[in-house]
Amino acid sequence: MVSIFVPKIVDQVMENNKKKLALQRDLLSGNKDEVIRGIREVAKSGSPAVVHYLLLATFKSGFPEALEEGKKVLFNIKDQNAVGELFNALKGEDFVEHRADIAASIWEAGLNAEDRLIDLVEIAVQSDYMTIVEITTIIENIESGFPYDEVTEASLIINEHLQDQEDESRIALLSSLAETLNSMAAE
Repeated sequence: MVSIFVPKIVDQVMENNKKKLALQRDLLSGNKDEVIRGIREVAKSGSPAVVHYLLLATFKSGFPEALEEGKKVLFNIKDQNAVGELFNALKGEDFVEHRADIAASIWEAGLNAEDRLIDLVEIAVQSDYMTIVEITTIIENIESGFPYDEVTEASLIINEHLQDQEDESRIALLSSLAETLNSMAAE
């Protein structure tokens, strides 16, 4: 009985892999229509495994239509398993100029980032003004609060960064983020 199901499972896995590879190929294509088709397919049947390729298609293809369609998909991701890939993009160097949009996609899509406080703060202190705003929004939308020790560590990270900061608007925004965190500390 087991031998009857194993070939079917293997066939399903191989078919899924073929679909995933075809989708990745479309997302990385130099052809605008293929990129757009790939982005739309991610919206219908994509998995967290293609999020990196979706980000590349959205932000690196150079097609304005891909940017528009890709943001729509990112802002509506409902698979919590995509959070890891989005954080990899936020922490990496490939999408620095698009961090604000990627961070916005986390809260717009309603994804849960409550276990990523330190990552969020580390990204914020290294990012531009709009990314700090988006990360602050993510943090403010976390209803559960944070353990006191995490808030303390996050506040230390912000305070260390503030000492080297000269931009008054960033100082004000990061100080506000620190105040927000302190108000969310669970004792």
